[in-house]
Amino acid sequence: MLVSTFELLLKKITPTPGNIPNSDRQVLQGYFLTIANPNNTDLRLRLQFTATEPNLNLADTITIRDVSGNNEFGNLTPTSDPRKFTFNVGIAAHDTGLVILQPDITTLDPQVDEVEIRGFVEIFLRAPGGQFDVLLTPEHRGTFVSENPPIVSDFDQLVYALPTATGSSLFQLGPVVKDLKEVKPEIKEIKEVKEIEKIPDSIGTVTANPTNEVQQTLALMAQSIDNIGQRLATQEAFISSEERPAVGETAVNNG
Repeated sequence: MLVSTFELLLKKITPTPGNIPNSDRQVLQGYFLTIANPNNTDLRLRLQFTATEPNLNLADTITIRDVSGNNEFGNLTPTSDPRKFTFNVGIAAHDTGLVILQPDITTLDPQVDEVEIRGFVEIFLRAPGGQFDVLLTPEHRGTFVSENPPIVSDFDQLVYALPTATGSSLFQLGPVVKDLKEVKPEIKEIKEVKEIEKIPDSIGTVTANPTNEVQQTLALMAQSIDNIGQRLATQEAFISSEERPAVGETAVNNG
């Protein structure tokens, strides 16, 4: 769940002093996140810091965890993504802790080294399961350092709250969500649907492919028509001469 942006600085606040003496002082700025657990259950949380151009550099940063009144120094944990680093923290029930990420002043030289890293912060619930409310207050805190001796006398501080992603300090964290591999849905090929033969509009319509029985009937009919045509061409009677009665015989019989 998104919390806020962050900006880590170890550099001059202006390129040159110009007409204002000492205005090009170095600023050491870190990210401070206060986490309150108002629940009756201890919570195990994970913070994730994401930064690009430049990425976070473990050699230039240090992480401090204060959940019991003691500062515990450590480092962020790299992930498979070079832009992302994580940090685990446990907050007891009804307790409040503080997580700090800042340039590592124990190894960096403010007179030579510069750090300028910007990104965003996310928070996740590691355990237990369920939903729990937490109160988050992100801040930037910085210290201005002068190059002019004595340095101690020129220390100044800055503190300002950062807007949260929810617009409130109250966050509701859900159950642990495991990383899932991207699953691409398989798209099955749709076979072409064959054209369905149309049903005849009227009953009795002869189909384009008659059966063998119908073909035989049509052949006999055609043969009969051919025989009749041949008889007409030779002027043959439909009744053979043997079947036709003689005219004289008929007259005698009638007489």
